Amino acid sequence: MPHINVRDLGRIKEIVAVLVRHGFGQLVRSAGLEVQGEPIETSLPLARRLRMVLEDLGPTFIKIGQVLSVRPDIVPKEIMEEFSLLQDKVSPESFERVRKVVEEALGADIKDHFTVFESEPIASASIAQVHAAILPNGEEVAVKVQRPGIETAIRSDLHILYTMAHLVTGRLKLPIMYTPVGIVREFDEALNRELDFLQEARAAQQFRRNFENSETVSAPKIHVELSTRQVMVMERIDGTSFRGRMDAKGTQKLSLEESRRLMHVVMEATYQQVLVHGLFHGDPHPGNLMVNTAGQVVYLDFGLTGRITREMQDTLVTIFTGLVFADPDSVAMTLVRVGATAQEVDYTAFRNEIGRLMSKYHGASLEELSDVGTLAELIAVASRHGIRLVPEYAVLARTMSLIDGLARMLIPNVDIVAEVRPYAMKMIGQRLSPEKLGSDAFRTLQHAQAAFTDVPIQLNQLLTDLKRGNVRVMTRDPGHQQLAQVIRFSTLRLTIGICASACVLSGAFLMTQWSPSIQGVPIVFVLGVSGVLVGLMLVMGLMVHVLVAERIHPREIRKGIVAFIRFFLARSGS
Repeated sequence: MPHINVRDLGRIKEIVAVLVRHGFGQLVRSAGLEVQGEPIETSLPLARRLRMVLEDLGPTFIKIGQVLSVRPDIVPKEIMEEFSLLQDKVSPESFERVRKVVEEALGADIKDHFTVFESEPIASASIAQVHAAILPNGEEVAVKVQRPGIETAIRSDLHILYTMAHLVTGRLKLPIMYTPVGIVREFDEALNRELDFLQEARAAQQFRRNFENSETVSAPKIHVELSTRQVMVMERIDGTSFRGRMDAKGTQKLSLEESRRLMHVVMEATYQQVLVHGLFHGDPHPGNLMVNTAGQVVYLDFGLTGRITREMQDTLVTIFTGLVFADPDSVAMTLVRVGATAQEVDYTAFRNEIGRLMSKYHGASLEELSDVGTLAELIAVASRHGIRLVPEYAVLARTMSLIDGLARMLIPNVDIVAEVRPYAMKMIGQRLSPEKLGSDAFRTLQHAQAAFTDVPIQLNQLLTDLKRGNVRVMTRDPGHQQLAQVIRFSTLRLTIGICASACVLSGAFLMTQWSPSIQGVPIVFVLGVSGVLVGLMLVMGLMVHVLVAERIHPREIRKGIVAFIRFFLARSGS
C-alpha cells in the first residue's frame, strides 16, 4: 500500500472535511480516518452531493467526475447524468505565469516565436488555457498553455487517491469486475494523457491526415516545431462553433436543411473515424465543433481520443447492425464473446434486457428518448450481468452520447434509427465485400500457418520435458473439498465416540470398585462418576455435531464476531 507523504497531510485533511461536510462521514470512518465536523446537508440526492464534493475538491476531482460521467459500467445512470454537469470553472492564470511556462517550454523569449501574444485568454479550463497569437510569418494561431503547477497538484491528488483506494478495498461495494485501485489506475492513465500535449498533437495530426481529402471535415494544423508537453501551437480557425449557433435557450438557429446537413456530416465523419481510420475524437461536444468559412466541420481539442483495432471494428459492426435491425441475439452473443466475465452469464436474461433496450429506440424520435446514449446503456446492461468491456468502448460511449446530444439539438423530431439505417447497410456491404472477405481469409490463413509452424517446436519441447521428468499431470475433482470435509467430520466423530466410550466404561468400572474415603467421600467412586459425566457430555457433543455441523461455517462466525466488535469500538470512539 502506498505510504502517506507528510506533505499530503494537509490535502488529506481537506478531502476528509469536504466528504464529511457533504454527508460521507461513514465512508471516511470505513477507511480508518478520523472524522471531525458535522454534515451541512444530507437531504440532497446522493448524486448531487457527490458532484458537490468533486466541485469543492478542485481540478483533479472534476476531471475524475468527467471521466466517470461516461462510464456506465462503473456508476449508475443518475450519477452519470449529475457528473455530466461538471464544468471547469477556473479563473485564468496571470499572463506573467503563462509567459514563464511558454518561455521555459520553448527555451527562448516569447517574442522570438510570436510577434503578438494576447495576454487575455480566449478559453480557460482546469488544466490549460488558450491564447491567441501571431507567428512571425503573419499566421494567426491559438496557443494552448498548461497551467503552472497543475501536473504536480494532480500527481499529489492521485497519490492520495491510491492510498485511500487501498484503505477502502473490500469495504466499498463496486461492480463485479472493478476494484478501487483499478479505478484509480484508470483515472491516472486518463489524466496522464490530458497532461501530455505531445500526445494530443500527434492525435490531431493523424486526424487531419485522415481527412485531408475530405471536403466536409477538417482539423487545425499543428505547429510541431513549437509544441511541447506543456505548450501546443495550432492553426486558428476562422468560423463559428456549434455552440455559437445556439440561442440563449440552447436552441439551434439554423434552418432544418442546414441542421440535417451538419448532422449527417458529423455522422459520416464518426463512421469514418471509428470503422475506417480507427482513430476517433472522444469529446465532440458543440464547443469542440466549428463550421469554418468553407462550410467544413472542424474538430477541435484532441485531448481525449480513442483507438479501435480491426477486431473491435468487427465487433462494433455486429453490434451496430444488430441494434438497427432489431437482432438482440447477435448483440448478446457478441458481447458475451468479447467481454471479460467473472461469473457465469445468464444469457437468456441478458438477451431479453437487450431486446427491451432495442424496443425503446425503434420508431422513437430523439425527444422521446433518455439522455443516455444507446452504447452507454448497452455497456451498463453488460456490466449488470458481469460482463466487462475494454475501456475504449467507454470512450466511444462518451462520443456517441455527445453525438446523441448534438442530434437532439439539430434534428430532435427525427426517428434516429431511420437516420442511421443507411450506415448499417453500408457496414454490411463493406463487411461482405470481396476485398473484406479476401482480407479476412488471408489473415485466417496467416494465423493457421503460424499455428502449424509452431506445432513441431511445441511437440519437441513437450517430449524433452517428458524425458527430463519436468511434466506434472494434475487432476481436479470438483467434489474433493466436500469429500475432505466428510472425512474430517467422520474422523472427528469417531475420535469423540472412542473417547466417550472410554470415559463411560472406565467410569462405570471405577464406580463398582472399593475405594478409600477422605472425610467420608470415596475417591475412586467420585472419579468414576466424573468419567461417566465426561463421557455423557462427549456423547451429547457428538449428537450436536451430527445434527448441525454442516450448517456451521466457522469463517462466517469469525467475520460476524469481528464486525460486532468493530461496531461497538466505532460507537465508543465516536
